[in-house]
Amino acid sequence: MQPLPTNPRDEADLEAVRSLIRETLYASSMKSLIGRCAAEVCGGKMLRARLILAVGPAAGLAAEHRRIAAACVEMLHSASLLHDDVVDGGLERRGLPAFWVAEGTKLAVLLGDMLVSAAFGQIQGILPDALPLPVQTLQEMCNAEIDQEFLVDREQGDWETCVRIARRKTGSLFGFAARCAAGTDDTLGVALLRSGTALGTAYQLADDLLDEREDVADAGKTLGSDQRDNKLTATVFRFPGQPDPAAHIKRLLQEADAELEAWPAVQAAWQRYAADVIRPVILSFTGLDAMEEAV
Repeated sequence: MQPLPTNPRDEADLEAVRSLIRETLYASSMKSLIGRCAAEVCGGKMLRARLILAVGPAAGLAAEHRRIAAACVEMLHSASLLHDDVVDGGLERRGLPAFWVAEGTKLAVLLGDMLVSAAFGQIQGILPDALPLPVQTLQEMCNAEIDQEFLVDREQGDWETCVRIARRKTGSLFGFAARCAAGTDDTLGVALLRSGTALGTAYQLADDLLDEREDVADAGKTLGSDQRDNKLTATVFRFPGQPDPAAHIKRLLQEADAELEAWPAVQAAWQRYAADVIRPVILSFTGLDAMEEAV
């Protein structure tokens, strides 16, 4: 897939986030293994970090706190990918062999666990009153994975269940990232939490559609596993008479934007992020030209 556009300031901020993650690894028992681990947690599109870095300045979040919050969210996301690939048997991630394939399941699981604990410690340092939220976020992500893996399958589930899984699985972490961008402004934080959750749900539904596409040679991860494992995803509903995933994605993105009308500067920053970062990714995932005007 095409790389996301960056300007020099964006790239400097992202490199600062990567440096913080590397420092976290270096300060842990992973120090002697950092050469084997750093690339796994410092790569990818860093969509959640980009959200904080894009919206945080308009919300008044200090640069140091933006970067720490972005690093924390990316560590939580990387941990979820490390564990997901083990659970799903995914062989490829970010165009390379999945970490568990290259380094073994033990290191994959332990690295994921360490990243979660480190992220919680960092968040406690900058937003101690917000600490219950990442705990709730992690619980929602785990519950969604359990539902999708063991409790609901493609034949049993309905559209509402599919969206609810997407919201908890991915919307929750995007919501947490957006909430971090508000810093100590609780009123704005509530609005950004809702915006981020809606956006993340839209992103997950689009990612569901990517899994069953056969025309994406550079997806960067193993495709087709959802159908193989009989998982309930948005692809189940891509037929006449079923709910339209593309229309729902459009509606969620509109809802995310509308939540921020009371904060024009924040909304403008959100719109730039959505246009420059999220829209290209969703278009590449779905392959739906009609989404270009919808997103």
